[in-house]
Amino acid sequence: MLLGHLTWHATILLSQAEIARQEARLKMERENLEKEKSVLMGTASNQDNQDGALEITVSGEKYRCLRFSKAKK
Repeated sequence: MLLGHLTWHATILLSQAEIARQEARLKMERENLEKEKSVLMGTASNQDNQDGALEITVSGEKYRCLRFSKAKK
């Protein structure tokens, strides 16, 4: 009876340890995604361009978009 209880207890401890490992991994992934998101966020402006281009700056790189459409909700 005691051996069965110890096996059950060990199984629970192993499960809790695995959950803690997975939570730590997910936390790291979330932090990495947040960092990536902040790097990819940029600014857009239409500075009276004669061609109507939208100027976008992402991570210091400038882009000009001549054709674009409004995002669907």
